[in-house]
Amino acid sequence: MKRYITGLITGVLLTTMIFIFMGATQAQDDSLKTIMTELDTYVQDQLGKDKAAGRFQLQSFQIVRTHWHYMLDTATGELYRLEPSRTPGNAKWVLTAESNFGE
Repeated sequence: MKRYITGLITGVLLTTMIFIFMGATQAQDDSLKTIMTELDTYVQDQLGKDKAAGRFQLQSFQIVRTHWHYMLDTATGELYRLEPSRTPGNAKWVLTAESNFGE
């Protein structure tokens, strides 16, 4: 009986310690807010380079648990799609369609 109680207490303590250490680790934020903040930063950088206000148009939509984000560059007519990644910092804008008019 003494071994059973000792084992039970040890198991509870180890489980508690595991939960404490897991809670103390900093989780990476992969929310939509983080992605939109990164998009805003990217667009602001582009606007700073080109000085073209209103150049980009963003369309985002969601079906069930899947999100799609498209960005139209109105200066060039190119359409980009956000290629998601398991880590938010690795998401990339991929050219989906080139312009259908000459520059």
